[in-house]
Amino acid sequence: MKRGFMLPLVLGILATVVYMLIVSSAQKKLEASGTMQTVFVASRDIKERELISPNMLTRVRIPKAYVQKDAFTYNSDADLSRISNTIARVQIPKGNQISKYAVTSLSPEVGLSSKIPVQMRGVVISVPTSVASMIKPDDNIDILVTFDAIMKDGSRQKVTMTLLQNIKVLGVGSDLGQGLDARTAAAMRNDEEDASAYTDTGTLSLSLSPQDAQYLALAQTQEGSEVSVILRSPGDVTSYVMQIATFDRLFN
Repeated sequence: MKRGFMLPLVLGILATVVYMLIVSSAQKKLEASGTMQTVFVASRDIKERELISPNMLTRVRIPKAYVQKDAFTYNSDADLSRISNTIARVQIPKGNQISKYAVTSLSPEVGLSSKIPVQMRGVVISVPTSVASMIKPDDNIDILVTFDAIMKDGSRQKVTMTLLQNIKVLGVGSDLGQGLDARTAAAMRNDEEDASAYTDTGTLSLSLSPQDAQYLALAQTQEGSEVSVILRSPGDVTSYVMQIATFDRLFN
């Protein structure tokens, strides 16, 4: 009984060893022949319509025979820019290769929602074209509001207050920071210049908390009020205590 039991076990072990040797040999041949390729795979589950950032990706070296059709491959760090700021067309499970059919370029047609951080809101405001032309996506701004206030003596006076600080700009006009080639960027500028012939305002898309969005909406409805934006230094994220500016303080 023991001899009859041991023989199949030994044969099974030998078959496993032979199989592993064959697989190892094939793998070594692939590596030796230079047919390995580095591809981008999802480091976590990527949701449909989610904006893809570098921290969602990892690089894996695999035999070329296993590279999916139209997969994004890695040869230099410049290849990462081809995926960054794209939008997932479909859900991409963790560990799956990133293929070109699974993503699309960030654009106004895709929509702004994919750029809005979780628990934040996307708000679009109008600003003078001269201001919009100096601001770029991912800049930070402060928002000021100027309005008529009733002073302690009963007089009315123009005052300006800093309403919101360190607000992230998601987009300027149709530029959502998608990274445009020279031809597309020139075409977009021409379209916006044609549109500016009929209006002297541009638009900023902002990322605001729900409460800040309410305050901004309230400020815009104040009769005679004017909303202004000022640009911040990229490294300045401090929220400052600001006095309300009045003509009395200005001249005294």
